[in-house]
Amino acid sequence: MSFSSDIKQELNKTSNLANKEIVKYELMGYLISGNIDIDKNTIKFTTESDYNINRFSKLLTNLNINHNIHIVRKKFCYRFKSKRY
Repeated sequence: MSFSSDIKQELNKTSNLANKEIVKYELMGYLISGNIDIDKNTIKFTTESDYNINRFSKLLTNLNINHNIHIVRKKFCYRFKSKRY
């Protein structure tokens, strides 16, 4: 595994999501990455990393943000409404 993969895997193991402020800041980190497309009221996060997609899902679920996943050619895509955020 690469250093990047090791870090992603280690972050994914972190399951303490009790502090909502930390969860929000981590989600913001994902949102400012180059993996985000915004189209009208929808935000699309795309990655090939199982670790990233699992962590991103945990963050959204923890913050009660409705989302769904689509798999497009080995890429995981989450879509959720951006109107509230």
